[in-house]
Amino acid sequence: MENKTSKYFKYAIGEILLVVIGILIALQINNLNEAKKQEY
Repeated sequence: MENKTSKYFKYAIGEILLVVIGILIALQINNLNEAKKQEY
């Protein structure tokens, strides 16, 4: 039982990290697009 829960927690943390990284990348792309808009 102990092994299953630790495996699940590692999986959950990995999923959360992937989501956070995805959000950060999306925000960076959005910031770049906004900067380009303001140049014109």
